[in-house]
Amino acid sequence: MCSVVGQRVGDQVFILDELVLPDSNTVAACEEFLERTGEWVARAFRAVQLNIYGDATGDSRRSSASRTDWQIVRDFLSRYTNRFRTSFHIGSSNPKVRDRVNCVNAKLCSQAGIRTLSIDPRCKQLIQDLERVQWKQDANGNRLHEIDKSDPARTHVSDALGYMISREFGMRPAGGYRSEWVL
Repeated sequence: MCSVVGQRVGDQVFILDELVLPDSNTVAACEEFLERTGEWVARAFRAVQLNIYGDATGDSRRSSASRTDWQIVRDFLSRYTNRFRTSFHIGSSNPKVRDRVNCVNAKLCSQAGIRTLSIDPRCKQLIQDLERVQWKQDANGNRLHEIDKSDPARTHVSDALGYMISREFGMRPAGGYRSEWVL
């Protein structure tokens, strides 16, 4: 169970905290989020806008569960309308891994050298993910289009960051509709 807590200001993204709860469940993650954000919400003197991003598979129902993970989160947060105005941004499918990685990398440092993603030093697991996670390699050392998930402690919290970044700052085609022909 991994999450990041951040704030967007224009094109800038500030990651303020991470929630990394090994061997946990959705309700425990919601309770931890509520505890960690309590002071910030109290300082706001009003319900804060809470935009939630995440893995599309969290909306899949398992045969052993009566509700999906996202239904559990929605139900939990519906009890705290005095603290949060919630908006869910969960796609019907996850963004392509390469696109998600490229979006995060561009926020860390764009091709023009612009940095628009700041991470609080307390986010140790996220920082380790960003430093250590690599692409899988074939027997000849060539990079594959797949993340190396051989370390069970890695990739989860950076995935959480990637869902938000790719949804808010996704891969967009260069240009748009043009009324004239381009040769």
